[in-house]
Amino acid sequence: MTHPAPPQRYRLHIFDGAYEVLHDRKYIVTLDLDMPGLDGILDRHLQGLTRAALAANEPMTCPRLEVRDAVTGVKVLDWGV
Repeated sequence: MTHPAPPQRYRLHIFDGAYEVLHDRKYIVTLDLDMPGLDGILDRHLQGLTRAALAANEPMTCPRLEVRDAVTGVKVLDWGV
């Protein structure tokens, strides 16, 4: 029997379209990208970070997340509305 890979650490980057907002903040999460329910987890992170961006007076007409490896910075997932 093979064991699934353990969850990994990722950094979330929040964007309004192509413009990165809250770029001076670091959001590190531990995720298993193959787990059921990942959609809901990413949706909640997107909603929370969108609220934080709006509170910081950032424009948020087309919010999206990029999930990047926390060490290398390589984008592994693009998540948006």
